[in-house]
Amino acid sequence: MKMKTNTALRTLGFILGSALLGAAQVAQAHQCTVSDAAGTYGHTSTGAIVNPAIGPFTAVGHVTFTESGTLTGGQTTSIAGNLVEESFQGNFTVNPDCTGSAIVYVYHGSTLARTSHLSLVWDSHQNELRAIFLTPGTSISITARKMNEED
Repeated sequence: MKMKTNTALRTLGFILGSALLGAAQVAQAHQCTVSDAAGTYGHTSTGAIVNPAIGPFTAVGHVTFTESGTLTGGQTTSIAGNLVEESFQGNFTVNPDCTGSAIVYVYHGSTLARTSHLSLVWDSHQNELRAIFLTPGTSISITARKMNEED
């Protein structure tokens, strides 16, 4: 009887171990793509421009990422308490590990105000985005979430 119990326990252990290994492989198999990142996101940017010492930077707006790797959007921005309406466009990449990058051209009306380089990471099945500005002298991060379940 003891031998049957040991054999049954080993068999059960093997089955559970195989199931867990299979689940781990499925979890690792997901790779991020530009297509999955595509959609419209609401975003908030917070931080500061520290060199030169300009002060706090905050923005709230929307951005649309396309399946062709372009982005467009608009935001209301406060730089050291001065409000400005901005539009932007640019290009982005998505790596299989859900990291990426973007170059964003920000406009005040039709005038190019700045060019920003961003480091990106997607999570929550590419429904959420985190980013940081790579521009020297800034300490600004972005959080964004897809606005529609269908995106």
